[in-house]
Amino acid sequence: MICPKCSEPDAHRSHRQGLKDRVWGWFSMIPYRCKKCNIRYYAYQAGEKSDRMRTKEERRIMKIRRSLKWKRSRRELSLGALALVAFLISIYFLLQQTVPAGQ
Repeated sequence: MICPKCSEPDAHRSHRQGLKDRVWGWFSMIPYRCKKCNIRYYAYQAGEKSDRMRTKEERRIMKIRRSLKWKRSRRELSLGALALVAFLISIYFLLQQTVPAGQ
């Protein structure tokens, strides 16, 4: 993360402390601290596209993570859908009424 004060790419995520950080967290704001100038500031969690806030390497890593997360979600959704279809088919066959052969 690039520090907005000194413009050094040496900022890191800071631990959340107190109510103020929790409230900012509701708005997807994450606390960061610069190692050079020791300033503490907030940045949007989804700010990976910002050239001003993220380094090129950080944006690349976040893009890879986002694509892997989407692939995992898509796989979980398809497996869930298949399980639901199999369940509905089994319920359908279990609830079928059988007609005796002699009638």
